[in-house]
Amino acid sequence: MNRKNKSTATAPKVAPKRIIGFIVAVVLIALFVLLPPFEGLTEAGMASIGVFLGAIVLFVCQVAPLAVSCLVLMVLLPYFDITTLGQVYADFGGTSFFFVFFCFGVTGALSNTTIPMRISAWITKVSKGNPKVLVFGFLFIATLMSGFLSNFGTLIMFYGIIFMFLKSAGLKPGQSQLGKCLMIGLPFACGNGGFISPAGSPGNLIAQSLLQSAGIEVSFLQWFVMCLPFALIMCLLVCISLIAIFKPESMPVEAQQAVFEEKEKLGPMEGKEKKAIVIIVLTILLWFAGTWVPALNTTVVAGCAFFLMFMPGIDLMDWKSYVREADWNLLMMVGSVAVTMGCVNSTGAMTWIADKFFAGLGGMGIFPVMLIVGFVVCYLRVLIPTAPSVAAIFVPIMIGIAQIVGAEHTLALAMIPVFWAGATITLLYTEPIYLYTHGAGYYSAMDLFKAGLVPTLLMILIIAVGFPAWFHLFGF
Repeated sequence: MNRKNKSTATAPKVAPKRIIGFIVAVVLIALFVLLPPFEGLTEAGMASIGVFLGAIVLFVCQVAPLAVSCLVLMVLLPYFDITTLGQVYADFGGTSFFFVFFCFGVTGALSNTTIPMRISAWITKVSKGNPKVLVFGFLFIATLMSGFLSNFGTLIMFYGIIFMFLKSAGLKPGQSQLGKCLMIGLPFACGNGGFISPAGSPGNLIAQSLLQSAGIEVSFLQWFVMCLPFALIMCLLVCISLIAIFKPESMPVEAQQAVFEEKEKLGPMEGKEKKAIVIIVLTILLWFAGTWVPALNTTVVAGCAFFLMFMPGIDLMDWKSYVREADWNLLMMVGSVAVTMGCVNSTGAMTWIADKFFAGLGGMGIFPVMLIVGFVVCYLRVLIPTAPSVAAIFVPIMIGIAQIVGAEHTLALAMIPVFWAGATITLLYTEPIYLYTHGAGYYSAMDLFKAGLVPTLLMILIIAVGFPAWFHLFGF
């Protein structure tokens, strides 16, 4: 009897939204498969919309791990005669999947070095305890590094160091304004930096693949030059907001000394770290060079760097470390999104959705459209738990809207969800990178909302004005 009570007491609870999400997803898919096709749609088109809507519900309600949801939805496509099983396999293992696969190795290799600690010591030395310089320094460095490394990997590299010197300085959770600024600012910077290059986030690869399907090719260099200014502007706005609202205290001398002592313990840079720097810098340079040399395909270059890190005499990574560092949820999602969205586009379903639901935008100029879309995407983004999901859901819709308002604005519209996928700084509970630092206790959900409100609204306006004009200079 006692054993039964104990078992009942410890049984895991199932979140109601997961159950509701599962039921809604099944009903949506069933309706679109069983109903007669709407005017202008084929049976395959109807079914593909059902799977697409079901995917949105599963992602938002977190019914199952992303990898599980993605794989199940992908298997449904040939079952409903939307595509063939052979085509599913072919589309799943595309360049986006392998590029993300290789990039996790690059991030993992760097996280196994002392380079982040050395960067932190340098920022501390330059700041001389000035809290404004510390906030700007950490946020801008994390933003730039996250442009070429995974967002979560960059977060983990810096989180331990920041937590160490806050603790050693006696800057207590809930009391330290400097701790509040850094613990809010770090995950923001890691997400924001993901916009800078195709390598910055798996969602970028999803967007790039979808844009290629629409006939728009964006090289690594073009992406970097076009997107870097907006990531830096957003970083500047958030830094100013954090400092103005929370007024961080100076970093005590004891904390600065603790950082310097940790750095001194490291000694001179080891050969392993020098190898990591050389390989990573060379990889990034070759990605840029691929703009002019077609043979330097970004995925091929990333694969070569990945291979080098495992080679005898280099040994920056081992397979067990890679398995631990890689985010398999995201890998599965990148592959399955390519399959699912390929079907939605090839069946004509996305064109039908654009015609039926967004035709009213056709009479507007591009500025009000960008403004409306930016606001809607930014605030709907808080309902969606991961950045790649945002790209998977919204980029195809943006491409459809571009067919209504003007194809010359396709890239500008498509980049809106790509930007807000990482740069969101509004609500806490749907974004894993904020939950990671929130656990330290330095800030509340309301602190995050206050810090992000003004920068977010300003950035919606800046994007509405800037994306179309700036991208047009590069021929998009």
